[in-house]
Amino acid sequence: MSFCDLATIRSILVVKLDEAGDFVMATPFLRGLRAAAPQARILLAVREAVADLALTCRWVDGVIAPRPKEGGGIDFRGISPGGLKLFAECYRAGFDLALVPRYDFDRHGATTLAANSRARLVAGFSERVTPWKAEGNQGFDRAYGLALNPPPGRHEVEQNAALLEALGARPDLGPLELTLTAEDREEARRLLGAPDGRPLIAVAPGAASPRRDYPADRLAAVVSAVAATLDARVAVLGTLEERPAAGALLAALPGRAIDLTGATPLRVAAAVMAEAALAVTMDSAPAHLAAAMGVPVAVFSCHPIGGDPNHFHAPERFRPWTGGREERALVLRPEAAVPPCSVSCLAAEAHCIAAIDPGEAARRILGLVGKGGKG
Repeated sequence: MSFCDLATIRSILVVKLDEAGDFVMATPFLRGLRAAAPQARILLAVREAVADLALTCRWVDGVIAPRPKEGGGIDFRGISPGGLKLFAECYRAGFDLALVPRYDFDRHGATTLAANSRARLVAGFSERVTPWKAEGNQGFDRAYGLALNPPPGRHEVEQNAALLEALGARPDLGPLELTLTAEDREEARRLLGAPDGRPLIAVAPGAASPRRDYPADRLAAVVSAVAATLDARVAVLGTLEERPAAGALLAALPGRAIDLTGATPLRVAAAVMAEAALAVTMDSAPAHLAAAMGVPVAVFSCHPIGGDPNHFHAPERFRPWTGGREERALVLRPEAAVPPCSVSCLAAEAHCIAAIDPGEAARRILGLVGKGGKG
């Protein structure tokens, strides 16, 4: 079977065992895949941490989450109704196609799962696309019937579009999307309380590593200046681990801020974003939730201007994807790497990112709202 024959394929397994932001950036890929194979049963495998977002995805027929079994092996949890049953049916018959839309280092076993799916063709990205993938995923190309090696330094949405194109599908470079339920939106409004006429700024102060966190005192200074100028209230989002940073923001914003850290599942966090006139985030999942909700978003990045565009911190790869509306997103970066860093920040704590001037950041964020804000 040719990998270009998507119109006749009966079953597709998409293995996306990544973080929440990675999943959101894969939504144009899933939309494009459905458009190219409307007749296929598409099963989506995600990590349980991302199940909340995947459950409402309208481009797939079922969602499952693999998890390790005691004593070894993999078990599966059905995320969507009937998802596990549909997966079992397709697995017994043999998937026609298994796809791994993961450009970089595979650290959660996506390639292994795809290789063991009994699919007639397994397609994804070559182990050679980055040096750290070549080292950490050595030998993985043997799992693929199609191992793509596209040009480096492109956005993840663009890389996934290249995978669609290699399969004979039309590449989808449209906006990110998430489907929220009425309950998600109702819960967000309940948490925010009754509107008082002031616009809302959603702030997410945390990221996966401390080097990607703009220092809490500087972030508080930036948000205070922006909120005062806009006469806005502020909702602080994140996990319980972000509560100390939320405390700094609340102390700097008396009467303006509400702490929602630890209170919002991913879709409810997105629903809070949807109520906002502006989002201010780190280089992390909330940036992509905001982009999917169509909200102007300012992102603090530790990756310096002139840094390696194919690095795993690079905004060239991970900036909020706005589907061609570049005025809806702003990436705030250090002017240069702070020694001893060079191609990117590799410090254990906030280092290069701390060089971003709070006053300049506030000025640029206000410019973003002036160009594309709402509310």
